[in-house]
Amino acid sequence: MQEALTAEQKIRLALTGDPYRDPHFKSEGEDVVHVLSGGSLPRAWVTYHHDGERITVRCAGCKQVLGSFPADYEPVETVRCITAIQLAGHEGHMPADWPFMNITNRRTGLE
Repeated sequence: MQEALTAEQKIRLALTGDPYRDPHFKSEGEDVVHVLSGGSLPRAWVTYHHDGERITVRCAGCKQVLGSFPADYEPVETVRCITAIQLAGHEGHMPADWPFMNITNRRTGLE
């Protein structure tokens, strides 16, 4: 008789192909997709590209540069820039394999 899987094990199975293996999420790098969201502003799926004192932000779907913000995350300037990025009109550009592209040990062939 096969053991019944818990909800957590079912999620692990869906993500990694193994109900006992923890998924490993990428958190840094130019291929990690971030979601900018908040309040009533549209969501933007983006990638960060460090460029000296600025972080250039690209649309994760079409790769177009949407703007940049300070690499030191200065609060006032960063909020202003991220708001402009969210309003850039790319809210429909969610990558087709979201959020699986941020899992390093994901199973292949996800339906």
